[in-house]
Amino acid sequence: MGIYSRLLSYLKPHRGRLLFAVLCMLGYTVAHSLVSVTVFLVLNGIQNQDRVVIDDLPKVSWFEKLHLPALDLPSIEFSTTFVPFMVVGVFLVRGLFEYASRYQMSIVGLRVIRRIRDQLYAHLTRLSMNFYSKGRTGDLMSRTVQDVSVVQAGVTDALVDLVKEPLVILFQIPLVFFWGGPFAFIALIVFPAVLLPISFLGRRLRTIQRKIQEQIADISSQMQETFSGINVVKAFNMEQYEVRKFEAINRKVFNFLKRAVVITTGQRPLVEVMGAVAIACAIWYGIRVLPLDRFASFLTCLFLFYEPLKKLSKVNATIQQSVGASYRIFELLNETPQIQNRPDSITLEGQIDSVEFSKVSLAYERGGEVLREIDFLVRADEIVAIVGTSGAGKTSLVNLLPRFYDPTKGVLKINGFDLRNYEVHSLRAKIGIVTQDTFLFNTTVYENIAYGRLEASVEEIKEAAKAAFADEFIQALPTGYGTVIGERGVTLSGGQRQRLAIARALLKNPPILILDEATSQLDTESEREVQRALERLMANRTVFVIAHRLSTIQNADRILVLDQGRLVQSGTNETLLKEGGVYKRLYDLQFNV
Repeated sequence: MGIYSRLLSYLKPHRGRLLFAVLCMLGYTVAHSLVSVTVFLVLNGIQNQDRVVIDDLPKVSWFEKLHLPALDLPSIEFSTTFVPFMVVGVFLVRGLFEYASRYQMSIVGLRVIRRIRDQLYAHLTRLSMNFYSKGRTGDLMSRTVQDVSVVQAGVTDALVDLVKEPLVILFQIPLVFFWGGPFAFIALIVFPAVLLPISFLGRRLRTIQRKIQEQIADISSQMQETFSGINVVKAFNMEQYEVRKFEAINRKVFNFLKRAVVITTGQRPLVEVMGAVAIACAIWYGIRVLPLDRFASFLTCLFLFYEPLKKLSKVNATIQQSVGASYRIFELLNETPQIQNRPDSITLEGQIDSVEFSKVSLAYERGGEVLREIDFLVRADEIVAIVGTSGAGKTSLVNLLPRFYDPTKGVLKINGFDLRNYEVHSLRAKIGIVTQDTFLFNTTVYENIAYGRLEASVEEIKEAAKAAFADEFIQALPTGYGTVIGERGVTLSGGQRQRLAIARALLKNPPILILDEATSQLDTESEREVQRALERLMANRTVFVIAHRLSTIQNADRILVLDQGRLVQSGTNETLLKEGGVYKRLYDLQFNV
């Protein structure tokens, strides 16, 4: 119940609506309790030939046996003409109160779900890169969409019945005794026994529901991976393989759902049978003693009493399902971002004078160190190239600059201060990144460039596009800057996507620039166009360039050579070629010397 209590804490801002809903439930309960009275009036009128005569209720002998004060109700008599209006009135009032309570609770539930989904999405965007290196996109999407939807029933329908049905039971108990006398004990003695299977089956259902949500997350992940890499799937004729994988996961979901159905559909008949046994015993004795009108009202009360028990069994199932989903949601909300601002963090302002790596090492959670004792200093406006074989640690090195990760040893400094002393947002505002895997959003060209600085004017965005040599091809698109370019910019060529990424970085105008193999996947012509745009982007900035093609970085102010996570060489192209070593070997391999 700790998880469900945490879920219900989201209801606190809606106390006013909740109070109104509870009052409506109370009104519904009172009206609902009068149903047995309407049955009594109808049968009494039939027995007394178009007259309702109430004069025998005070003569309930069992009140005296229990040493209770005798009821002293006056004799009442009226025409049956009023009975239909009374019946309609009871059910009208009952329906209005039920509508009002469910409407208020549904609105509260929708607002709670919106808040949870907003909070979860915002929290996920704040989590550090190490979290995303462990998780699956499909699983995160499933928790944000599917699990939150399951939770909704736990704070709307379930909560309504959780409050309303116990009230109905409490109001029916005195009426059961009023109409049935001591025979009510026979009917109610089964009540505690009914709670046992509800509790036991509920625990089973909670476990199953959590597994169902996990399997649904696997379905989302499988779909996301397949559709993202559909070109690879088709290129290798692996459609049937992916279908079989999906069917295997879906079969597991089916099996868990089948087990959940067995429990959810079995609870209600079980409660009904147990209740029927008790009611049958009460009928066996009551039918011989009570007059018809009172006996019918007694029987109605018994059914009205056990109906909430059946609903509560369903409520329990709904709550257990929502608890299973909530567990997965709160599991994410409990994740703590690894990269956080220090309490005394300062804003990074002004120009960038230096970037210094001082004995920096880095180890990811899985595996050993990927960087070891990295030590170098970069001055303002210096272009530094980073080269090395695959796995040497080049990308890991530059990922430390925007604090995607923090060093496990050593210190990374900007302007002489530890990077961790700066407020993260202000630090990343000073850094622009263009990678080989350019990510563009499924929106317009204009909005993709503006992502670098949302407050930029139309003129500034077009100037950035021109500086990146992108304006010409943009103007040739069907609706120019208003053209939607598809998911990840699928409608554009590789060179066009790179130039849009460069335009985005130019608009941001950062003093520090990271180019991570920005031209490695382009053909010669596209590379030439992108290289021209990069030259403009690199002007008057401190630049870190990662490149496999050594021809693109021969004019760098300095080249750093990494090998197995260590900085093994540093110098210009000429000095490194004379020095030999790792750089000379890489150079010879590329130029076939």
